[in-house]
Amino acid sequence: MHRPLDRTCARATHASRFAARACGVLAFAFYAMLPAAAQTYPNRPIKIIVPYPAGGPVDALARALGEGFRERTGQMFIVESKPGANTSIGAQTCKAAEPDGYTICLLASTTLSINPHLYKDLRYAPSDLAPITNIASAAAVFMLRNEVPAKTLGEFVEWSKKNPAKANYGSFGVGGETHLMAEWLNKKTGAQMTHVPFAGFAPALVAFDGGEIQVMMPVAIPMIIDKIRNGRAKGVMIMGDKRLDVLPDLPTIPELGMPPVGFVTWFGMFAPAGTPKPFIDKVNTELRAIVAQKAFADRFITASGMTAVTNTPEEFKAFLAGDNAKARDLVATSGVTLDP
Repeated sequence: MHRPLDRTCARATHASRFAARACGVLAFAFYAMLPAAAQTYPNRPIKIIVPYPAGGPVDALARALGEGFRERTGQMFIVESKPGANTSIGAQTCKAAEPDGYTICLLASTTLSINPHLYKDLRYAPSDLAPITNIASAAAVFMLRNEVPAKTLGEFVEWSKKNPAKANYGSFGVGGETHLMAEWLNKKTGAQMTHVPFAGFAPALVAFDGGEIQVMMPVAIPMIIDKIRNGRAKGVMIMGDKRLDVLPDLPTIPELGMPPVGFVTWFGMFAPAGTPKPFIDKVNTELRAIVAQKAFADRFITASGMTAVTNTPEEFKAFLAGDNAKARDLVATSGVTLDP
């Protein structure tokens, strides 16, 4: 279970045959006890690492999952926010944690699929993190301030060409999905939007409300839905291939005659590599049961413009392989490259 044990045994093979045999016996005893340990797991709170600031929609989702987990198992989640470096800080923290089943992390498509194609030297690799289950996928809304004289994407593109100094879009971090998708749009449509990065959703929204930026591409959380429905901003389209139930009148990218994006933002649960499979399977079973509850999904996923998506660890691993290829194409089309 513990990395120190693995390292000690590795050194023991070079030290003496006796020490190597002792480690072998210890390892056999440990793995023999795993089925019994899985029966009582978890028997204390589980720390969940979230790579975004506290108070945001992903943080809220993690806390809601934790409450559902407590109701089902009697053990709570302790949420630990580790924002920064395009979610890399959270991934590094998860990688370094003891793989004992008591640290998991709610990571994103940025972390596992996009960052490996953006950075030449990440301090983690996808193989450092064990997939547990996907939780939700999300498509962003292309949203304009009301003073922008455009109601459609075509009208916006023409306006941006004539007013490039005014067509400022806010991203939630350099190299994140909002940054890449906006640059993808620039390349595909000829729009001339200028990137203004922010450290997350909240400061970008403040800048949008204050007129510092004219374009945002947030996930359709309730406050964004309310802003569009009540005419305080203009929703133009969905940055994905499927319409949203919460904003059914907004067309998708393919409906506007452009090629499908293919890539979609997702949020999924992981553990440090080396976490025993019985523990991963236990968390998987509980989380899938929580998300399958209609009341939970309606309140914490669908109402936020997301779609509930769960799968087995093996299915999630296969999904990640295909998603990696889509992310590579998105990064290449956007033209964005970064160094750590």
